[in-house]
Amino acid sequence: MQGVGLRKLGLIAVAVGIGTLAGCASPKPPSSKPAPVPQSIAPPAPAGIKPHPIPVKKTAPLRYIVKKGDTLWGISSRFLRDPWYWPTIWYENPYIKNPHLIYPGDVITLSRLGNHPVLSIHRAGTLIATTSPLLRPRMLRPRIERIPLGKAISTLPYDDIAALLSKPRVMTAKQYQAAPYVLRATERLLAAAPGGIYARGIPAAENRPGTRFAVVKKSHPLYDPKTHELLGYEVIYLARATVTAGGDPSTLQLDSSIQEVVPGNRLVPIEAGTIPSRFPLLAPTVPVAGEIISVIGGMNEVGQYQAVVLDRGTRNGLKPGTMLAVYTKAKHVFDPYAHGNLTHEVKLPERRIGDLVVFRAYPQVSFALVMRATQPIRVNDPIRNP
Repeated sequence: MQGVGLRKLGLIAVAVGIGTLAGCASPKPPSSKPAPVPQSIAPPAPAGIKPHPIPVKKTAPLRYIVKKGDTLWGISSRFLRDPWYWPTIWYENPYIKNPHLIYPGDVITLSRLGNHPVLSIHRAGTLIATTSPLLRPRMLRPRIERIPLGKAISTLPYDDIAALLSKPRVMTAKQYQAAPYVLRATERLLAAAPGGIYARGIPAAENRPGTRFAVVKKSHPLYDPKTHELLGYEVIYLARATVTAGGDPSTLQLDSSIQEVVPGNRLVPIEAGTIPSRFPLLAPTVPVAGEIISVIGGMNEVGQYQAVVLDRGTRNGLKPGTMLAVYTKAKHVFDPYAHGNLTHEVKLPERRIGDLVVFRAYPQVSFALVMRATQPIRVNDPIRNP
C-alpha cells in the first residue's frame, strides 16, 4: 500500500516522515526505472540532520493558488500555525534562484505521508520547493522561465503601508548634523507646497536639477534602555522637494508637504527613504534580546500594521525580513496570601503578545511592522527570537 500512496503523490514529491527519518523503512521503487539524478544536484537534506516538524494549521487548505494581492506573510499564516517557520522548512530546487519569491499562479499543495504533512510549491508544472527531504529526480530537470520580478507578491501588505515605510525615520547625530539643510523659504519665513526653499550643503553629485529630497526635522532621541547609549534620533517627514537650480545656495521646489518647512530642517535623498516590497522572511541567526524603544506617530500603544522602533540593528544580526516575537514586560507584584516558604514578592513571567517583521535596519536600531497583536503593544515591551 505504501508504494501506491507514493505514486499518488508523484506529482508533488517523494517524501519521508518529517522528523522521523531515522528508522523508517525505504519505500519500494516504482516499476519503471526513474530518471538519473544530475550529478550537480546536492543532497536535498544534510546527512544526519532531522528536519523540523511542520506546524501546519488544522484549517490549512490542501491546495491554494496564489493570487495578486497576496503577501508572503499572509500565505505562511494561511498554512502554518507559526508563520516564522516558513523560511526554515523548505528544501529548494537547486535550479531555482530566490525561492522566497512567490508569484500569482503558483500552486501550493498540502499532502500527507502517514501523519506527516508535506508542503510543495509548483510553478507552471515545475516543483520549485518542497518540505520533503527527498526530491523526485525527474521534477528537478532545469526549465527556463523568465518572470518579471515586479509580478512577485510582496512580503508585507505593501499597498496599505507604503506611505509609512517609504519615508526616512531615523538618523544618527552625526548624520543629522552633516546633512544638507534648509536656509530659508524663497518668499517668506515658512514654506509649504507649492512654494520654494533655498538649501545649502547638498553634495555636488546631487546638486543638479531633478534630484529629489525628503525634508525632515529631528524629533526625540533614541536611547538603549540598558546602556543608555544614544542610538540616534527619530526624524519626522515634512515634505518632498526637487532641485530646480544647483549652486550655493541651491533652489528647490516643494512638491508636497504635510507640515510647514522652516530654516534648519534637513534634506535626505529620496532614494534613501525607499523600501523594497519583496524580501525573504528570515528567522534570526543569533539570539536577539531587546526592547521596543519608540512607536511611530507618537502613540502610546499600537496594534497590527503599525510601526515600532527597536533597540537592535544590523550590528545585532537584524535585516529586512527578520521575524521577532513581542512579549509583555515582566513585572513584580505583591502577594498578600503568601505563606510558609512562599515570598510576598512575585515576578510575573513574560507573555508573548505579538509578532514583528523588520522592514528597515540601521546599525544601532531597526524599524519593524506589527504583524500580529493579541493586546496593545507598548514602548519597553521586550523582543525575542520567535
